[in-house]
Amino acid sequence: MRNPLSSYLLWVSNYVDRLYRLSGYTLNADVLRFVIAYIPLIEVPLVILAVFVRFVVIRSVLLVIVLVLIIDYVAVLLYALVRVKTRAGHFDRGIITTLLTAIPLLASNATLMDVINTLALVERDPEIAREFRIILRDVREGGLDVVSAIRRSVERVPSHVYADIMGLLVESYRVSSNVADVLFLKLDYLIRNRFNRLRSTTQTLSFLLEIYLVMALLLPILLVLITITLSPLGPMYLGPLQLDPTLALIMTLLIYAPVMGYVSYILIDSTMGSI
Repeated sequence: MRNPLSSYLLWVSNYVDRLYRLSGYTLNADVLRFVIAYIPLIEVPLVILAVFVRFVVIRSVLLVIVLVLIIDYVAVLLYALVRVKTRAGHFDRGIITTLLTAIPLLASNATLMDVINTLALVERDPEIAREFRIILRDVREGGLDVVSAIRRSVERVPSHVYADIMGLLVESYRVSSNVADVLFLKLDYLIRNRFNRLRSTTQTLSFLLEIYLVMALLLPILLVLITITLSPLGPMYLGPLQLDPTLALIMTLLIYAPVMGYVSYILIDSTMGSI
């Protein structure tokens, strides 16, 4: 039975190997493994030492070191996760173009190896093209057959759409000669799904733009006009602040409008990124 430290290091090693595989072998696995495994082990004694040390200067230095280690840990882990998510997005967005190239080749009775080789040469998305080159390398240098190499590729790519299509390709290639027809039905489904998502995204963007016009443009102008109109009747208060037209104008221009613009930008950008 393993001790807790060995179990922890084994779990970290398996987790890092998975991230390394899903990134397409682009991450530095040794650095990632060291950061995830050993930074928490370093931080624990430093925190305990900072709690019991009496000198304020030494305690401050220890806490700064702990903070730096935490930032490094989070930054490295987030970079790895974002790299995997970004790679999945390449396949989710570009797989339709890949199918548009692969289906005519399969319909012309090209072998699966020839199709993969052609896709590795003509694919525009560098991430997808690199994955097909890895498949070719597994076949030519790793000694795998093309079906086994594609199955390994499915395990390596963090995209459910890619996994569905390549799994369908492998199963259809084994049991049927009408591989192109099967993939064409999948392509038709993906195009319809993409069209529905685009229509939904367009409606969402229209709604967000209306909110932006009201909240970020019209509301500040209305607030300033109301302040100017009611100022002859006496001072207006916003909490402890006396709200005069000049202060209202400064607050809307320097605080409210930039914040609302930034929030609107994040919402619109996230909506566009979901396409």
